[in-house]
Amino acid sequence: MIVNVFQLRRAEGGSKTFSFNEENFPPLQLGNESYRFLSPLEVELKAENVGKSLLVNGKISSVIAVSCSRCLKEFSYNLKIAFEDEWVPAEFASEAGDDSMLVFEKDEFPIDDRIVEHMLLQLPLKFLCSEDCRGLCLKCGADRNVNPCSCSTEDIDPRLEILSKWNKGV
Repeated sequence: MIVNVFQLRRAEGGSKTFSFNEENFPPLQLGNESYRFLSPLEVELKAENVGKSLLVNGKISSVIAVSCSRCLKEFSYNLKIAFEDEWVPAEFASEAGDDSMLVFEKDEFPIDDRIVEHMLLQLPLKFLCSEDCRGLCLKCGADRNVNPCSCSTEDIDPRLEILSKWNKGV
């Protein structure tokens, strides 16, 4: 995805809208997890010339395949992200001196890396297929959403096991 701001840079106070629809966007990589896109990645940007910088408001939407953190089943996750960036031309970057601003050198620049960064920053730490997902049994590995198992859920420290028999009149 390439953004061309040639005309916008020369029109202080002006704005321009950009729309992208990427069919074959590469899967997101986060550590050893990979999230593939189930629908096209849609990006809407509105860039506004605010003097020596461009203020960019954007929206990202798509559907990705993820695994539930409790039961490990794959499900679809709707990705909807809003963000705001400030882009500064290289000739004004030293004057601004703000680390939160992004610097560009030409009137045309790719935004793929920035879009990926926004997506990765806003993904949840854990994905759940549903709020009431019961997950897998820690002892036998059965999916407790499908078949409840008869495993004991009581974990007793073996060093203190003798105390559990104390009230039972051993």
